[in-house]
Amino acid sequence: MSKLIKTKRNSGMALGVILCLTACFGIWITSISWSMMNSRSSYQKMLKNRKAYFMARGGMEHLMLKLKVMQRHSPQSMRVLENADEKEKKMLYNAFLEDIAVPPDVSFSGNIAKYRVTDFNLESVDLEHSRLTVNVGVTGIYEGQENKISRLMRISR
Repeated sequence: MSKLIKTKRNSGMALGVILCLTACFGIWITSISWSMMNSRSSYQKMLKNRKAYFMARGGMEHLMLKLKVMQRHSPQSMRVLENADEKEKKMLYNAFLEDIAVPPDVSFSGNIAKYRVTDFNLESVDLEHSRLTVNVGVTGIYEGQENKISRLMRISR
């Protein structure tokens, strides 16, 4: 009789163990799916930030190319920039920055990508060696994510 009582006492234990294992498995699957979803969104944010950085770098290269071309092919306009007083410089810098055409966004993905030169200042001019030192700030934007870089560049002919 005591043997019969022991088996009846242990008979409900299998159901509890199975329910406990099922609950643990469900919690494990839920945590994996949550971490995958969370890591994907942080990866996409990092990727947008990196693309915005490279948009800003592209804007910096565009400005540098324009300055080099202007320095080589239009030295009189560079002299106007060099010899202007502070009030004229501000006006000329703004006109210079507005003249930088941002290429149209023709990507077929629907992502919005652009850059804008935000700061431009002629720091020094070396007429002997035909060098300019320019302080530049560029903001790159990719799908609402912004990245701003600024550099002190020396440009020579």
